[in-house]
Amino acid sequence: GNPITMPLQRFEDSHAWIKAMHMTKRIEDLLKSSRNFGYRDQIFRASLSICNNIAEGYDMPTKAHRLKYLWIAKGSNNEVRSMLHYAKLQGYFPEGEAEKLLHTTDEVNRLVRTYINDMSGNRGRVPGAVALVLSGANLTLPSAHAA
Repeated sequence: GNPITMPLQRFEDSHAWIKAMHMTKRIEDLLKSSRNFGYRDQIFRASLSICNNIAEGYDMPTKAHRLKYLWIAKGSNNEVRSMLHYAKLQGYFPEGEAEKLLHTTDEVNRLVRTYINDMSGNRGRVPGAVALVLSGANLTLPSAHAA
């Protein structure tokens, strides 16, 4: 079976949870000496919220409950993404670190979206979405004028 969408034995096996947990640690490490305590606390809480909502939703009794927590995790991921853009503007991270973290939020977003689609039975609506998630490739669409 597909390791991304097959049922997990434990939430700790979730690729999105693993990536979000590593991202949370990286954010905390990078901001250890930051004196903007409000910012530091908020982005840490939002990042940890991604992990915790994936975990909370894992053993919920109904699909609707599980989906609710995945959507919350997705929202927290967007919050982290927004805060990373602010960090870039303020120069809170060393060169290139914000971009790496933004890339991780993209990966987490795609994975959580895949879980949501898989659980909702929306697999057929986005052909090749799982293949795209698994490949991680930068695809370019052929030009309409290419012959």
